[in-house]
Amino acid sequence: MVEDISKIISNGFGTYTKNLNICVPFVLDFILSFSLAMIMIVLVFVYIMGSSISNLENAQTPEAIAALFYPLISQHIMEIAILAITILLVVFFIQAYFLSGAIGMAIQANESGRSSLQMMRESGKKNFVNMFFAQLLFGLLSLAGIVFIVPGAMRTDFSQMFTTENSGNVVLLFGGFLLWMIYLVILGLLLAFFSYALVADNLGPLESMWKSVSFFKQNKIDVILLFLTVFFIGIVYVIFNAIIGSIIVNNFLRESINQFISLVIIQPLTTILFVRLYMAKTNKKLFVDDLLAHPNDLVDIGKNNI
Repeated sequence: MVEDISKIISNGFGTYTKNLNICVPFVLDFILSFSLAMIMIVLVFVYIMGSSISNLENAQTPEAIAALFYPLISQHIMEIAILAITILLVVFFIQAYFLSGAIGMAIQANESGRSSLQMMRESGKKNFVNMFFAQLLFGLLSLAGIVFIVPGAMRTDFSQMFTTENSGNVVLLFGGFLLWMIYLVILGLLLAFFSYALVADNLGPLESMWKSVSFFKQNKIDVILLFLTVFFIGIVYVIFNAIIGSIIVNNFLRESINQFISLVIIQPLTTILFVRLYMAKTNKKLFVDDLLAHPNDLVDIGKNNI
């Protein structure tokens, strides 16, 4: 079934309201990733500090704490680097599983009107390896843009950044940073649908990247309009966050509310919208609530079922 962008957005919102369980993968991802990272950091902290932990009681100032930490950090820099890489890879694996599961649930919801946690397990198990390598590749491609700031960074004296003699190098540095941001925007648009294509069409990492590029080229306007819609949702979230910040003084409570909105509303809704756009433009089966559908939509459904 083919839907225009307005129907995709309205039907996507309707699908979200009837499938709030799609937030489960995002909540589990956050809890497991955060908990595992904290456990690993604490274990390594205890290992690195060793008997020096007792000395923390005598460190009364930030300078004293820093003086205690710096020698230990320099002695264990390799262990810290290995820890950071390990945590990043483990979190990537967890995210790959739950993202695959969430996309599988969104596909099921857009196809049949309802999603199940069983689909999260099946889709996560089936696609998490390919998703892991696809996300890793996307991360490397994003970091590749750092080459734009290398010339400015090599020539800039950071101890005298805002002096007249260093102004040309600073302009070069910030110009490179701007080019990197532009590169990231273009890359984000071209590869916005690789994860959805990977799950929906059972593709490998490289295949999903090429599919996303091809999809963007064929549906530029709709993709940009959907990005603008998500951007508008983000602005509403920022405004709401500012209002909450002015009302609630407790930082923990305020951050908990923000995290709840992100995990339960924004991320699941965004996933459903992007999945529905991909499915609509690749002529996949889509569910439309007969009670809420426009008569023309029902005609389209009838044609597709003939």
